[in-house]
Amino acid sequence: MNLKLNAVFGRILAVELLLSLLFVLLLPPHAAYASYVNTNLNTYVHDATELQVGYPGQDMSFKVRVGYNNVNGLNNPQTDHITNVIVRLSNDQNYLRQEEDPEQKTSGKNPYNKEDEPDLYEAWKEGQKKGIDRAYGGNLTYPIDSGRYPFEVNASTFTQEARFERLQVGEYQEVVFNIKVRADTKEDYYGIPVSFYYNVPPNSYPDYRGPMKIEYINVYIKGSKEVANPASLTNDKAFAIGEGQQTPAGNAPAVMEYGVNFRNLMSVPLYQVRIHLNTALAEGTAVQQTARAKSSAATGFPFDINESNYDRSFDAVQPDETISAAYSMGIMQNAASGFYPLSYTVSYKLTPDAAASYEEKYTSYVRISNPSMNDDSDKLGEFNANDRKKARLILDSFRTEPEQVFAGQPFTLYLTMKNASTDIGASNILFSLESEKVDNSSVFSMESGSGSFVVNSLKANESTELSLTMEAAPGVNPRSYVITINEKYDSPDFKNAEEKLTVDIPVNQHSRLSVSNFELTPESIEVGRESNIMFGINNTGKVLLYNVQAIFEDPSIKKTSAYVGNIKPGETGNVDVMLTGVAPSTGDGTIPIVIQYEDVNGNISSMEQSCTLTVTEPVPEEPVDMDGMDMNVPSSSGPKKLLPLALAVIAAAAGAVFAIRRRRKKKDEENNTDEDADEGND
Repeated sequence: MNLKLNAVFGRILAVELLLSLLFVLLLPPHAAYASYVNTNLNTYVHDATELQVGYPGQDMSFKVRVGYNNVNGLNNPQTDHITNVIVRLSNDQNYLRQEEDPEQKTSGKNPYNKEDEPDLYEAWKEGQKKGIDRAYGGNLTYPIDSGRYPFEVNASTFTQEARFERLQVGEYQEVVFNIKVRADTKEDYYGIPVSFYYNVPPNSYPDYRGPMKIEYINVYIKGSKEVANPASLTNDKAFAIGEGQQTPAGNAPAVMEYGVNFRNLMSVPLYQVRIHLNTALAEGTAVQQTARAKSSAATGFPFDINESNYDRSFDAVQPDETISAAYSMGIMQNAASGFYPLSYTVSYKLTPDAAASYEEKYTSYVRISNPSMNDDSDKLGEFNANDRKKARLILDSFRTEPEQVFAGQPFTLYLTMKNASTDIGASNILFSLESEKVDNSSVFSMESGSGSFVVNSLKANESTELSLTMEAAPGVNPRSYVITINEKYDSPDFKNAEEKLTVDIPVNQHSRLSVSNFELTPESIEVGRESNIMFGINNTGKVLLYNVQAIFEDPSIKKTSAYVGNIKPGETGNVDVMLTGVAPSTGDGTIPIVIQYEDVNGNISSMEQSCTLTVTEPVPEEPVDMDGMDMNVPSSSGPKKLLPLALAVIAAAAGAVFAIRRRRKKKDEENNTDEDADEGND
């Protein structure tokens, strides 16, 4: 049975290969240009959450999502799950194909001379032709690339795969292919074919023998001129060094234990990260001495070299992840006291299996104290506040994201700190942020719990940007609050200089309001009649509501608006208006109410409410049959009969007026009571 089944599968595969070959040979030349694909028609292979972007000559992690929902797409199977799912990059015919039939004419130049090297010439031609017969998983592979496929084709390009034993309808999984973009790829969109193999139960075909669909996913290849190296994609460096750390310090000749933090600034993971401590100071730098050194003091690399290498390796570093390179270093006995600029070389790869790696240089300072190497004839003293020869660290600019800060919502504060001195540098700089307090509580809280930053050095006229995620307390009043920036740093001739700077952060509150005590009298009127509606608008927020008004608009009533005015926080504005029926209600009698108000800047906001008022056709009066009346009845009897009816109508009208006035009086009394209570609280 298995032999027969395999024979059937073999025939089916042969037919598929033959049809694919005929399809390829009949295609017109240059059919596979870069293009943007409508992926909405895909059934199984879908775009990742972000557009995939690659750069010529660089490694790339190409991501797709796989799954189906039995709603969208062209090839939905009518089943609640599929099995034996295999996902691969497809060597699709639109990309990898011969431009012409090699039996007629080769599309590439034969490197051998037909006259001088006939055997080699024919062998090359025959080898090219035989490439047509090679098949893999039902997809033909050709020896000549038409030049449109944007990825490098190597041994792993079309063999990487993801397998899922079962995919439920509505379930989606992410698949990542590690590839390299061809160096000659032009800037454009490219549709990348992906092969999707699967089984529809109860079928259980072997691998690659079941149904297979090829669907395309877009990538965008940027021009090679846009990026010199991968680190330049984010702030020119792949890592931020020393964030949130004090400058490591040690005393000679003891062993110094310290670590250096590196945070991944890129939006993708970095692999095979290696941090190497160089045994020479950073190029173009020198130790910044904190004391006059003896002539015998060493001012180079401050540590004894007692290890064969100083590499620290990490398999993978996720975006925004911080790693720490730990070191245990013996300080040289004759090291001069000062700040030493240590140099680190960091290498990494953009994909786990990438052939190319990238290197970057980083500098971080350590502080060494060695009194035995200080020249006591000229000790450096503590900073004198009256001596003006020091660096001037200023707040050059700041911004927040988002631009408007709202109470109770996180925001990021960006501070640009600048050394405004013309010729004096600063080192070992500590910036500490301190929030203004209200009722003994800080207005701003720091997401990380700490508002301190360490900057190794700032040269004259050099700037650095600090960023911190914060949140304003939910209950604060809308106004500006102060953040104090405490500075502590060393200048070349002095240490522990201190300064304070301040920045004002405006904090806004969202407007909040509610509606209460709807009263509608009467709830049903005839066309041409009026109904009275009253309700309160409560300002439940912390900001003043300006120019509040209620607008009533519906085909069944005359458009009416009621101006309430300004409503202070915690107070209520009353709406009292008459609605006139102009047409019978067509639905359930719902009348839309739009409550409009403005903020302090005149920006208009609105809130929608509704009430129910039924408008009916007027009831026609009954005609009086004069012919049927008894003309012998005395004329005085007519008014006597109508008198009770007239009195009843007058009494009902008077009752309605009295009820409305009583409700208005009650509302006025309530408002007066609230105002008295507010005055008492004040």
